[in-house]
Amino acid sequence: MPCPVRERARGPTPRPVGLRYSPGRLLVHRRIHDAFLSAFAAEAAKLRTGVDCGPLNNAAQLASVQALLDRLPPHAGIVTGGGRPPRPGFFPEPTVVAGVRRDEEVVQEETFGPVVTVQPFADEAEALHLANDVRFGLAARVWTTDHDRAMRAIRALHTGIVWVNTHGTTVSEMPHGGVKHSGYGSDLSLSGLLDYTRAKHVML
Repeated sequence: MPCPVRERARGPTPRPVGLRYSPGRLLVHRRIHDAFLSAFAAEAAKLRTGVDCGPLNNAAQLASVQALLDRLPPHAGIVTGGGRPPRPGFFPEPTVVAGVRRDEEVVQEETFGPVVTVQPFADEAEALHLANDVRFGLAARVWTTDHDRAMRAIRALHTGIVWVNTHGTTVSEMPHGGVKHSGYGSDLSLSGLLDYTRAKHVML
């Protein structure tokens, strides 16, 4: 578990607000959920604001992130972070939230800030259901040692990109884009070029 913990801790928090790949939700099997949450929060707490974690774009976005955290339901808890460091700039603390439910705002909406929720699941079917049960679908990550499970997840996930045991890598030869409310069309690759063309059916 140490490598996935470090990868996830470095994934959601140091990114600037404009980088949409930053994961906002982690789904963890309930057998390891508590141990993972503790280790993940400890790694997130080590991130250095201004070094590992950049600022948000403006004061309005900083206020939006803080307001979202202020609206957390009573049963949800901030495991680490949740405030602002004592320094100038639009810096929120890297924040890990647990105890959330699938229909709640912090789960369903894009935060565009260094906030990540951690939710347990019981089995593969529940994990895929939770993963797809949002209106966004840009990217997903699957961490598993089971090749068949990874292939099933790739087919089942409603996202434009799926990474398996890695995070954030793209190549220009492959299309880049989301589904559902995460956008229409693609850039990169031939798929991206075709969006700038118009098909014409000619019959002589």
